Amino acid sequence: MNGHERTTDRGRRRGSPRLVAGLVVALVSIVATGCSAAKTPEVAEPLATWNAAVADRTEAPANWVALGDSITEGQGASSRSTRWMDLTLDQLRTEHPTDGVTGGAGYLPAQFAVYAPDSTWGDWATARTGESQFDVTTPDLGYRSVAMQAGASRSYGFSGTGIDIWWARYPGSGDFTYSVDGAAPTTVATTGTASTGTTTTVDGLSSGEHTVTVTAVAPFSLLGFTIYDGDRDKGIHRYDSAHSGSTIATFTKDQEGFLTAMRRAAPDLITITLGGNDAANLTPDELGARYVAFLEALAALPSKPSLLVIGEFTPASSMTDGMAEPWSSYLAEIKRAAAKGGAAYVSMADTFPEADTSGSGIYSTDGIHPNDEGQRRIAKLVLATLAAHEGD
Repeated sequence: MNGHERTTDRGRRRGSPRLVAGLVVALVSIVATGCSAAKTPEVAEPLATWNAAVADRTEAPANWVALGDSITEGQGASSRSTRWMDLTLDQLRTEHPTDGVTGGAGYLPAQFAVYAPDSTWGDWATARTGESQFDVTTPDLGYRSVAMQAGASRSYGFSGTGIDIWWARYPGSGDFTYSVDGAAPTTVATTGTASTGTTTTVDGLSSGEHTVTVTAVAPFSLLGFTIYDGDRDKGIHRYDSAHSGSTIATFTKDQEGFLTAMRRAAPDLITITLGGNDAANLTPDELGARYVAFLEALAALPSKPSLLVIGEFTPASSMTDGMAEPWSSYLAEIKRAAAKGGAAYVSMADTFPEADTSGSGIYSTDGIHPNDEGQRRIAKLVLATLAAHEGD
């Protein structure tokens, strides 16, 4: 076991296979244009980066960031493993196996923003001492961190061969220690230039169940963990960047800080569910404009990720009653924004009934969020959409 701090921007790690492919495509395009200027240029496949990453997964990771509100975070699911993003990850690995790799859970926040009674797995620490608070102000993946006070300690169980501990530097932040399976603690200094999404790497663990304990020597922010199981440098990875109750403004209030964390993840694919919460305070046109700007910022990341916008189902009347226009008008603007932002698009509203408050069928007891059956339906929709874009 060893640990070291990693602070560099990972950016695009795989270069030659995709770069060569891109140059070949560009040269073919130039030749074709010269031979027949009358031909209409082909529209770029919106999921090309993701498809190339999956094809190249034995050489470098194919990174998927699941970004959004409670629909992505999994509010309504009875457990973390029954969320649609976890079901989707499992199936993607089944359909696109990587030889000799099980695959870890990927990035998980130190604490989720979900809530009882339907989702009681928000704080997944197995042991806690001292004082720490859930914090939604640090621009990490999903804006979900834990502010730990001096002497506070939190333990987390995981299955894998290694982890990255994500933490934030800020003026006045202090050192912390970590220990895996009761080993002697290792001290990590947080001094330096302020930064979100700083990582400390722990590798060399035997495959199986482990516990990491993080203790604050002085106040600092614990963001989360990326969990690997033989797949640090290959396979399909998932980064959870969702937050129940979020709007586009949640991620853009410190957009540069958030994009710094996204650069650490180096996504090849970003799926987005946003809009239901925004609609309570915006007109459809306002929502569309914000969506386009956000998609353009994501598309400009160094990894040039593919984007998939997932239109949300019609919310229950408790949400739609406060909207300026029918939900269908907002959904139409989201679809137009996806097209303007170069994203693929699929809508849950095409196959999901309007949410109700019965607590039966595919919705949880709050009448707003999908239950485990609803989570399975979302996973099926997303997987079908990704498959439909393969090889285009």
